[in-house]
Amino acid sequence: MGLFGSHSKRNENSASQLFEAACAQADPNTSFLLRASDLYPVHIAPSFQHVFGVEPARLVDDVETLLRFVPDEDRARIKRIIGTWDRTTPLTLDSDYRMPNDAAATKHIRATFTSVEGGEYTLVTATDVTDEHETIETAREQESHAMKNAQERTDFMSQLSHEIRTPLNGIKGMIALAQEHHTKEERLLDDLARATKLSDYLLSLVNDVLDMSRLNSGHVELEARPFDIRLVANELVAMFEAQAREKGIDYRVETEDCHSMFLIGDRMRLNQIIVNFISNALKFTDAGGHVTVTFREMYRRDDEVNYMIRVRDTGKGMDPRFTSRIFEPFEQEDRTIARRYGGTGLGMAITGALVELMQGEIVVDTELGRGTDFTTYIPFGLATQQQADELASAGETLEMFHSKESDATQYNFEGKHFLMAEDNDFNAEIAIELLGTLGVTVDHANDGPVVVDMFEKAPAGTYDAILMDIQMPTFNGWEATRRIRALDKDDAKTVPIIALSANNYVEDARQSREAGMNGHTGKPIEMDELKAQLAAATAESAYLGGK
Repeated sequence: MGLFGSHSKRNENSASQLFEAACAQADPNTSFLLRASDLYPVHIAPSFQHVFGVEPARLVDDVETLLRFVPDEDRARIKRIIGTWDRTTPLTLDSDYRMPNDAAATKHIRATFTSVEGGEYTLVTATDVTDEHETIETAREQESHAMKNAQERTDFMSQLSHEIRTPLNGIKGMIALAQEHHTKEERLLDDLARATKLSDYLLSLVNDVLDMSRLNSGHVELEARPFDIRLVANELVAMFEAQAREKGIDYRVETEDCHSMFLIGDRMRLNQIIVNFISNALKFTDAGGHVTVTFREMYRRDDEVNYMIRVRDTGKGMDPRFTSRIFEPFEQEDRTIARRYGGTGLGMAITGALVELMQGEIVVDTELGRGTDFTTYIPFGLATQQQADELASAGETLEMFHSKESDATQYNFEGKHFLMAEDNDFNAEIAIELLGTLGVTVDHANDGPVVVDMFEKAPAGTYDAILMDIQMPTFNGWEATRRIRALDKDDAKTVPIIALSANNYVEDARQSREAGMNGHTGKPIEMDELKAQLAAATAESAYLGGK
């Protein structure tokens, strides 16, 4: 006894007519008619073999033939459902079906069983719904993927909220303590230093979110400017040695076979990539561990050189299966990492996107409990001989500069007179007070037309520099700069103009240069960066210069 019971072959003179009548509401090309008593196929549609890949004679010999090409789990389900079918209403079943003559070809078949002629016969209508099934499955996968992404974003926003609220709470606490300790200088300075550290961390979070957004939308441009790879390596030593020493980690930066030192590329973004790797390495490495950064020239071809930059640590490592997702936005190996170590999971996503933008490659080698090795291969252009000579000269100047004391006396702007355009009065007040600590007198304009008018009416030489906000109500800082440069005035073409902008990206700096500005620095104002820009723009010496 099979699923459909035993059967005997009989003559069915009226089978064809009965079949046609039963198929009046169905597709006769994909149907077959079974006798209800033993489910013997009394009539089979002409296209049966085309649809199922089985000769009709095989179905006549064994009505369960088709079930042999159905997946095991579907076969058991179909037998169970048909076995309990009461025949009062049509029964529809879907299943994958493997074509007998091609094991790699699979269709999705929908079979509808309908009792006809008072229950004496069963009409089976089979339809190939492969396209419909694939469309539905694709939609389900997309929905599942969208739900997963939505959950990841929800988790990310929750983590981001925590990451932002934590330093904000700390900053408010430090300010409250500073107010409490205003008569105790040492405690006051300590409170302010901690508030500054927390605000720096908060700013880095905001920058990460903005970077990720711009990378996803394709709005990040890379600079192609000459730089010295040795200076990048030296800066990484100074940047992290104190942190590593405090944690008891052996931290080293090594250069191997670096024959081509003067390169063309985006030094700032390269630094961002390596800093992200080093920060992670130090975060996940305990006392007694090692973090080693290696720069190695891999090959040189015509006007291009390929560098390997490896960051290796002996920290906690990762499950190697996680490496396929590590550069996806919002990803962390598990949520306990976020709770224990902090972070949003954006750093590695930004790093991966930047390396891809640079046409580079990242190789990850990791093992739980033994550490992680991030190896990055990035192509750079080669600086011309003239550019290399200029960089070498600048390097000598930089060494002289760093050999001097590194405090506020590096830049002496005592007695300088600046014009500042800033539409936010609170920001203007802070900037004016900060510049006042350098001995600078500042005149304030709160809009584009105002700054142009003030400069035009002042005698030539009144202002030693202009600090120009970019986003202002009437017209922006770029337009104001163009109008100033176009004035018929002795110092209109030469007065140094520095952009102060909340947007500190390559394309923003390019627009500032194209508008006629001498420099571009970001907000919140970093005084060391601003002083460096002003020193260069006003041709001041790096230390103890005068008016």
